Amino acid sequence: YEKYLHADESMSKSEAAVSKSTSRKTQKVVLASILLAFAIASVYVALNLVEGIIPDEPAHFIFSKVYATTWGIPPDSPETYSQGWYIAHNPFLYHWINGRVINLIMLFNPLASDWQLLVGLRLTSVLYSLGTLYFCYLLAKELIRKPWWPLLPVFLLANTLMFTFLSGGVNYDNMVNLLCMAGLYFLIRAFNGKDFTTNSLAWLVCVCIGCLAKYTVLPLALFSFIAWLVYTIRQRKTTIFPLSKLTKGQIALLCVLILLVVGNLAIYGYNLVVYRAILPSCSDILQPAQCNLSPYHMRWEKYSLGQKMTLTESIQAGYPDPLTYFVEVWVKNMLTKTYGILGHKTYYPSHIITFYRLFYLGMLLLAARYWRRPPYAIWSAVFIILGYALVVFITNYNSELSYGFKHFALQGRYLFPIIGLVYGLVGYTQSLIKNRTLRIVVLALTLILFFVGGPIKFITRYEGVFSSWFLPR
Repeated sequence: YEKYLHADESMSKSEAAVSKSTSRKTQKVVLASILLAFAIASVYVALNLVEGIIPDEPAHFIFSKVYATTWGIPPDSPETYSQGWYIAHNPFLYHWINGRVINLIMLFNPLASDWQLLVGLRLTSVLYSLGTLYFCYLLAKELIRKPWWPLLPVFLLANTLMFTFLSGGVNYDNMVNLLCMAGLYFLIRAFNGKDFTTNSLAWLVCVCIGCLAKYTVLPLALFSFIAWLVYTIRQRKTTIFPLSKLTKGQIALLCVLILLVVGNLAIYGYNLVVYRAILPSCSDILQPAQCNLSPYHMRWEKYSLGQKMTLTESIQAGYPDPLTYFVEVWVKNMLTKTYGILGHKTYYPSHIITFYRLFYLGMLLLAARYWRRPPYAIWSAVFIILGYALVVFITNYNSELSYGFKHFALQGRYLFPIIGLVYGLVGYTQSLIKNRTLRIVVLALTLILFFVGGPIKFITRYEGVFSSWFLPR
């Protein structure tokens, strides 16, 4: 990197051009190597992990098979609402696409077993996650303007244990993560002054598709829209307006966006008008006897307090206030369930989570030391991260008030829609370290931490610690 940075000082222009071209090719090779290693690990999980361990995989598989029976939206049935989820007035795109994948598999293999169908959907998830990693690289290139450093966020994501584990299973988070990563890439491109109209439309298309797959994309849509609106107002007289005539590609994106907006209004707009909520409750669409079959209803009956505590009541009862909960419970759980595994079986590497906490604390200190007038793209990334994380935190804390702080629904994967921005800022921060020795030491420690905590250890130890997780040879 240092040689490349100062190439023009000791080389001719032609030699410098050759050096830059070689450097770019080498970076592509490294990127391809990271993607290949990730593909091998996630495909291994997809082919060998037993059923019923990936978070909510049984329910997603049932819904996918139901959608495979029709090209439209199927009605709810005991098979679906007994999973605790409902088809009516809910996002449908992930399961609808899975239904088409099953149809394609059955076209070539009419006698395909459930296991073969499950593996087919799992491998589809691997493709989603490979796309997520590639867009992570593109997003990092928009946040980090120095060569080689955009590879770091890709390496970090590929070695995030829960991400790799989830990628080998059937779960709509894999599709949602891809759409969120792609949407944020186009948004940051717009903030960097690259074809504002096209990138704005592409960002909106990705976000709207994501909302049709899972409602948790809505907070990301909100905070990214606020960041986009602020940028538009600030730059309206310099680089944005007047808008040039729309190209054919932009018109096509606009038409797609209009259809997607209509689709979202048909779900969320209807729900807000009819049910006064983003998603209807079970009692709004099903009979009480049907709702009683839901595992979430059973969990509520067994573990809830019956009535949600107020903040004052919870503190008086000895439960942590929001700040204490954030520092002592929430952060630790999010790290444990991101760099460990939370599914229907769990693996929490408590011995290494302390090092991840120290790592992020170190990144904050380095950012305070080296960030000097960062561009709007960086500040917008910080805003979106904080806004989205705040929504997840408030949702988790409200759940704790209902269940007496039993830590239900505390899942690190709920932060994956913004994890590309987090890792992008990590790479951006480390690239700013001026002292070469310190920069190398920090980078080396980062690579070691994520490699040791990544999927290699999980896969290599499957015959011992994780033997019950995998199919017998």
